[in-house]
Amino acid sequence: MDSGINGSISPTGSQTSQPESVAQAFNGELCVMAPRMSPVGCSSESSFGGETDNLVEEVYVAKHSINKGLIYANQIDAYMSKVPTSNVPSLETNKEIDKNDIKTDENHDKNNLVEKIVVNVENDRKQKKIDNFEVVVSIDIGTTYSGYAFAYTRNQSDKQIHMMRQSEGGDRGLNNQKVPTILLLNPDEKFHSFGFAARDFYHDLDAKEAKEWLYFDKFKMKLHNNMDVNRESKVSALNGKNVSALLVFSHTLRYMKDHVLKELNDQGSYPRIRWVITVPALWTQQAKQFVREAAYMADICTPENSDHLLIALEPKAASVCCRHLHFDQIIQIEKGLVKSGSYMVVDCGGGTVDITVHNVSAQTGTLRELHKATGGPCGSIGIDEEFNKLLCAVFGASFMKRFQLERPAAYNELLLSFESRKRSATTFRTTSLNIFPPFAFIDYFRKVSGTEVEQAVKDYGHPELTWSNEGILKIHPSLMLLLFQPTLDKITEHIEAVLSSRRLDDAISYLFLVGGFSESQILQEAIKDHFSNRVHIIIPQAVSLSVLKGGVLYGLNPSVVTSRRVTHTYGLGVVKPFLNGIHPIDKLVIRGGQRWCVDVLERLIESGQAVSLGQVVSKKYTPASIQQSEIVLPVYATVSKNAQTKTECH
Repeated sequence: MDSGINGSISPTGSQTSQPESVAQAFNGELCVMAPRMSPVGCSSESSFGGETDNLVEEVYVAKHSINKGLIYANQIDAYMSKVPTSNVPSLETNKEIDKNDIKTDENHDKNNLVEKIVVNVENDRKQKKIDNFEVVVSIDIGTTYSGYAFAYTRNQSDKQIHMMRQSEGGDRGLNNQKVPTILLLNPDEKFHSFGFAARDFYHDLDAKEAKEWLYFDKFKMKLHNNMDVNRESKVSALNGKNVSALLVFSHTLRYMKDHVLKELNDQGSYPRIRWVITVPALWTQQAKQFVREAAYMADICTPENSDHLLIALEPKAASVCCRHLHFDQIIQIEKGLVKSGSYMVVDCGGGTVDITVHNVSAQTGTLRELHKATGGPCGSIGIDEEFNKLLCAVFGASFMKRFQLERPAAYNELLLSFESRKRSATTFRTTSLNIFPPFAFIDYFRKVSGTEVEQAVKDYGHPELTWSNEGILKIHPSLMLLLFQPTLDKITEHIEAVLSSRRLDDAISYLFLVGGFSESQILQEAIKDHFSNRVHIIIPQAVSLSVLKGGVLYGLNPSVVTSRRVTHTYGLGVVKPFLNGIHPIDKLVIRGGQRWCVDVLERLIESGQAVSLGQVVSKKYTPASIQQSEIVLPVYATVSKNAQTKTECH
């Protein structure tokens, strides 16, 4: 890393009352890190583009970038741009960037000042006339279930949302407007099937064949809070084999895309489509860009027409859906929203729980985020993990691991049996919930341990877990509630933290509970028990479809959310005159008799700060060395609000 400090440091040449910072030059790739600080835009092994989270895109505009193809009208890949320290252009408007938007000031500051401009490019791309598209399609790749929804743009007065049409069998008792997030590849890593078809085909394989096929489920969690995700990242199939994560996600998106196009084609339509893919709010920038890369691979769009694809945050989409509920469903709530103006959305899915708070403008109906999106990996799969712990306690962790590797299809069948019982669990049930382990489980345990399953259950000695003569594992409702409890505790803690925020000051009147996990009566009762005395709890119809429907509504009108709270602090690494008592002594460098502090983080936007559509941040910097002919300006991100240096989180 060349900070420029090895040469003589040039004067700042400040023309204002505040001394200008001296920008450091770096010779590394740019990458995001949080909590460890790294530049925004890619991982250490990858160079994903620098698209941010659908509100503000940070761009370094340099005249030579156009010639090098670094700046496009529809895509910005400028995080890696080196900015010359002379003839630096300025951007006078927030229009779409093209050559006519770049103004070069021939009389630019002779002291080699570099102007750093933060431009809301993403908003301009999103605001392309909706008339350019005939259909808006929203895709929700969930941890456990996935689907799509779409609406035609031609009828401005009635945006009927069409849900995914099923072309295959589903599960009894479910609405089946989604399919399981299950991908099956053949042993050569070629696509075979997705959803119910993948699940059923895999279960029909014999044990030897099943060990060769690649079965993926719950792979979405691979991207959650993963600071190292890149094109080389892997996900594990049920048989333990690692496969490219980008390949797995692109196959999934391609399946959805092909399904959409077939449905539209069957209606005699070949429309121009705006695509919306929803992602959890807490995903890193790398994870969001990873999804965009997978969409490119799936031929949903290309980098040249990237404005055809929007990446929308799941709680934002759910909030837009709640805001647009039909008046006959929510007339009294609508009156309350206009009066109070603020509401919370708790999106409980299979993998994550995302929470956001919005304020409704009584004049325009637009939304303003009051609290930065929060939550965590406490979705319904946490209950599955507790069940797996129970199985390990009864039958042994080594056996369960071996059973998964040697009999993957039977292992998955066991988990699916629990999944159906988990969905039907309630707080008022008095009879046991029956789990039906496959015969392969009973037979394999006998061969490996020399013991019958019934004896192992008896030896465990829990009165609320029994084995019947019919080969059924019986779980008492009170034991099932214990399996739910750790996940419920985490969710209520997240909600409590937001409701207790000093910034909100009891401004929230309504809590919308949405997402697939919100269908659970146990979860609903837990939320009501904890919070019904403080907010009105609303559970809309078809809660599992809220994100999908909201994604469509957001695609029809991306400007409905006018501001949001950023989840990270963004800044630049700079050199500043050293101040005793303020700057850390280990960052002191003396050159030419002057004392300098290196690695200072110059914060541009702080975590939790409200950022509006069209907002611009402008700074000026001077190269650290007079010998420098160009500098690289990495943008650093951290979850810390008060970070002082770019290295303190290492």
